[in-house]
Amino acid sequence: WMIVKSNGSALTTKTETKLCLIRPDIIEKENIMELSFPYMQSIRIALNSVINRSSTTATICQTKVCGDRVEVIDCGDDVAEWLSDALCINGLRLLRQKDEDQRIVRKQIENDSSIQSISLSNQAQFLLINRKSVSWLIDKVPDWNDQQSVEIDFNDRLESVVDRFRGNLIIDGATELDEQYWNRLSIDGVDLISNGPCNRC
Repeated sequence: WMIVKSNGSALTTKTETKLCLIRPDIIEKENIMELSFPYMQSIRIALNSVINRSSTTATICQTKVCGDRVEVIDCGDDVAEWLSDALCINGLRLLRQKDEDQRIVRKQIENDSSIQSISLSNQAQFLLINRKSVSWLIDKVPDWNDQQSVEIDFNDRLESVVDRFRGNLIIDGATELDEQYWNRLSIDGVDLISNGPCNRC
């Protein structure tokens, strides 16, 4: 899924922080997605009807990280108007990636010849952040380090900086920068293979 502006570029929390207030819920039994936003009536999108809409081609974004072109499906005027009202931005559209369209990871995993696909995310499906590494980074950045003179709880400052990286998986307990050398991570029997450091981070 992707929200785009009237010029076709992707809307992200980097430029529109209120985007993080939109909560999507997939209700499998009813085959719908429900979007909610504070102080607004939620809106529902029938997932099967989206598949039948005519497809179009949209550019994901104009950066060197994600300049790919993908086949997407416009989810219609109702949800577009709802998004524009919620975020106070005219001309927004909700797009969904077609099931048969795949983006391929540009950086292939070493000793793995299989084709790794990603959705509409920038570089990978998941971003892992190590709190110990962020704590180490805070000590290295003068502006953040100077804040120690202000009465700010270190844990609050740490969480604030961790949030800036917008990670999906947040870990604690490893040594700082140790994650740079990991090839895989196992969580409850699910193996996640590392695709290397994040270019943006």
